[in-house]
Order: sequence, then C-alpha cells, then structure tokens
Amino acid sequence: MAKAHEQRRQRAIDRYLAGDPIEDICRELACSKSWLYKWRDRYLATDLSWSAARSRRPRTTPTKTPQRIAQVVVALRQTLAQQGKDWGAAAIQQALAQQGIEPVPSQRTIYRILHRSAKEVIYTNHHHPSVHQRGHVLPVLTWPHRRGNMAT
Repeated sequence: MAKAHEQRRQRAIDRYLAGDPIEDICRELACSKSWLYKWRDRYLATDLSWSAARSRRPRTTPTKTPQRIAQVVVALRQTLAQQGKDWGAAAIQQALAQQGIEPVPSQRTIYRILHRSAKEVIYTNHHHPSVHQRGHVLPVLTWPHRRGNMAT
C-alpha cells in the first residue's frame, strides 16, 4: 500500500518536472493542488526519502496521565469493588487524594481510565470462554448521571 502511494507521488512529480499543467496533473491523479505542492516542496528539498510518508504523531503528550497513576486508579477500583464500596470516579478521586498521589486526575479522566481498562480486559480475554458470561467481565462503566448520582 505504501509503495502505491509513493509511486503516485513520484508520477505526479515526474509530470510536474516534465512541465505538464498543474490543473491537468491534479485532475488526472484526483489530487488537490496543495497535495501536489507539498510533494513538490519535499522533492525540491533533495531529501532522498521525500516520497515516504511521515508520521503526524506528536513527539510528546505532556498532558497525558502518567501510566503509574492509571494503574493505581484501576487497582483502587478493583479494591473498592471487592470491598463492596462505592467505586465511582468521585470515590476513587478521594482515595487518591488520601493516599497523597499527585497529580490527582479529574473525575472525567478517572472515568476514561476505567473505561479504557475495561475495554483492554475484554479485548485481551476475548478468546476465553468466561468472557461471554456477563458475570465474569467488569461491569459496563457509565458516567455518574446514568448511575443515579446526579439529577437528569
């Protein structure tokens, strides 16, 4: 698949260098002018890998919740559930603060961590027969207003 994209880029640049009108190239290759100019600029920069795709992923995510905190949130949820206590985001947030864990994530972040964790448990065990029995899988997580904690 990547080869086909690179070949298309090369074909567009070859035609551009041959002097074909930009409108014709774009119409026949079903591309935009900005797409063609992007690849022209990379080609003119004389980088040998100019036609290769580049990642758009950011190098850092400074606001991402640290993995250690996510693990503590999941462990707290399991502990509170086993003890029969409320294991909602507010209870977990309070327990994190009591344990002196910093930074304490927001309730919405705690919810997202638990939701992602539940998906990972279901995904990693999807071939295990007990997964299909409702009682063996973590319960579906809902936002507090669906649990009756807030007025609707």
